[in-house]
Amino acid sequence: MKLHKIFIATGILAIGLGFQSCNDDDIFTEAGKEAIILGGDDLCNLRLTGNSGLTWKSKMDGNTIYILINPDLDPFEELNGTVAQFFVSKGALVDPDPAIPQNFAQDGGVEYTVISEDGSARNTYLVTYSSTAVPEYGTGYTLGTQIVEKKFPELGFPGEQGNYGFSDSRQYGDLNGYVGFCGHNHIVLMSRQYTAPALGDASLNVPDAELGLRVYNKQDLSYVGKLNIGSIDMKNLMAITSDMDGILVGAVVNGGSCDIYYWTSYNSSPLLLGSVQGNLCSTTDGSSYLSIMGKLNDKANISGNAGRDQSGSHYMIHVENNQIVDTQVIETGARADDGNGFQMISPLTSELNSSYMFGDVEGTGNGSIKVMAKTYKGTTKVTMPAVFNGSWQSWWVGTGSNITRTGARRPYVNSMLINGVHYALIMNGTAWWWHNDIAGLDDLSTRVNGTSWAYSVNLAWSFGGCSDWYWDDQRGDAYVVYYTDRYGMAVFRLTCF
Repeated sequence: MKLHKIFIATGILAIGLGFQSCNDDDIFTEAGKEAIILGGDDLCNLRLTGNSGLTWKSKMDGNTIYILINPDLDPFEELNGTVAQFFVSKGALVDPDPAIPQNFAQDGGVEYTVISEDGSARNTYLVTYSSTAVPEYGTGYTLGTQIVEKKFPELGFPGEQGNYGFSDSRQYGDLNGYVGFCGHNHIVLMSRQYTAPALGDASLNVPDAELGLRVYNKQDLSYVGKLNIGSIDMKNLMAITSDMDGILVGAVVNGGSCDIYYWTSYNSSPLLLGSVQGNLCSTTDGSSYLSIMGKLNDKANISGNAGRDQSGSHYMIHVENNQIVDTQVIETGARADDGNGFQMISPLTSELNSSYMFGDVEGTGNGSIKVMAKTYKGTTKVTMPAVFNGSWQSWWVGTGSNITRTGARRPYVNSMLINGVHYALIMNGTAWWWHNDIAGLDDLSTRVNGTSWAYSVNLAWSFGGCSDWYWDDQRGDAYVVYYTDRYGMAVFRLTCF
């Protein structure tokens, strides 16, 4: 048996006036008699970099060490042919050589025998794997995984993806769709082209709640029913989203004001949050939007458009304990009546006078999309880089461009707070491409692993796309839903382990 000396841990003996060794069995001699991998019941020093490139911690239970990997990863693919690094007691030897790659996902795990420096003691440790526990707050998330994707005909809408020969544009996916989580298990897809059709053919201009307010299971996007809107006139429900706990929120135009409702489940009656004096969704095309940061039952900010003007005006509504307590109009300083008329902001915090993300388009060429993080007073803190070619998508040139249809939602931006870390969700593209990603908010360029959704589809005259998310602080994960007209919907799980 060949023994290997690795990563020797030594203690430090403080010696000063009045302090000396009592006998020859000092701390170093005693340490040389130990044969242990260092660590306690809840924490072990063993680390392992998996085949994904992510580094995993471990925990110790007696002489069994569990490598704590993300539950969305395949253990064999992540742990086969990898090397564990760990510390042992002073001078101890280890068999087999820890530098030899092992499959820590194999049945029975991998055994290491540790022999003390003086040869008097030995211990055998089993190293295997387990799913991680809920992570520490403030560490963000480590991995995004696409759960499901369905094109719009697979979601139950009439028509055919990619066939633009229909006289009814809804049949090639012009749904003017909005998405929002409703609880942690369901997603609502609202189609303005079915709740309040604005089509040239009068025979098609018939509202249809079954197609306009569809609810899907989050895990597989199977249809489960339609949204209960109670006495709300569905043609006046202009936009939906959810707070960061998955409570669905909708804006209902009511003459010169706007009523804000929320739902705790898709089949429960809507509850009135409050009313805003002014039209939170003043346009009838695709440019209405809602974005929320925070939780309605604690603190939250809701943003929405205030009409397309030269000042870039947007509403910022502050909510505390399910009540609207403040409404302001934010001016971005960038024109909202150019670039075919879509601009949006997304609050970055749940506090009053919040900073915000800002999405705009200037001009028509590729590279005309602008995304920034701004202070409440409009000072730019960080700007998305001008070119992503080679760093986000190999075919990408510039930051994307607007859509030909007036009021189409691009760029769509969503600020996110996942496990205490801020991120920026950005949806953009060109005439034939969509490119959706989540980036670090500090530079708006560092892409987070596993969150990209890019695909080819004719988008020039579509209504664009939108997204929504929630964070489950009990499970330690988050979910994101992307929706794009003429294509469909995809759901991603973000795990923080």
